[in-house]
Amino acid sequence: MELLSDLLQVIIAGIILGAGIPVLFGLGIRLSVPAQGVEGHPSQHIPGWQRAVAGLIFLVIIVAVVIGLLWITQGRLYETFGWDLFGTGGTSGH
Repeated sequence: MELLSDLLQVIIAGIILGAGIPVLFGLGIRLSVPAQGVEGHPSQHIPGWQRAVAGLIFLVIIVAVVIGLLWITQGRLYETFGWDLFGTGGTSGH
């Protein structure tokens, strides 16, 4: 039963990270492009709230990428510098 629980956790994480990050990126790009103005000409104005939300989305993406890189390299960081960033003793839980 524990195997099924672990498998479900991996599937959920894969869906969130595998599809969620690209969807957020697309949303951030969409929010940082000016809307169509009159007669199909793009407007040069982007509302402040729209810029702020796009910036927050890109910040979330950057943080996710940095955490992912740190997770992948945690063994090397622990061996080289003694940094135990995730409290795992330099292992990925295996």
